[in-house]
Amino acid sequence: MGIRMNIHEKFELSDGMTVLACSGYEPEFHVIGKQLGLIFGDEVRQTLTISGERKMLNQKENITQRAFESHDTIQLTPEEARSGNWQLIGD
Repeated sequence: MGIRMNIHEKFELSDGMTVLACSGYEPEFHVIGKQLGLIFGDEVRQTLTISGERKMLNQKENITQRAFESHDTIQLTPEEARSGNWQLIGD
């Protein structure tokens, strides 16, 4: 089984970095430097490269979520991210 995370939030930072708050991260998977597919059902919208992880400010309230960064321009609106229907998947 590969990586499969549900996206909950999208944040665009002024330096061009985008952060995705995701749940379903398994610690044995190392996602930094990996390419993951941004999918909705069977639709693959794009492939992203995960460049790092950020500390979440409200980590205690969202203990099941992790925040991953990408320098890619992510073709996902904040509303789509909050819908809970989009995922990141990979090997």
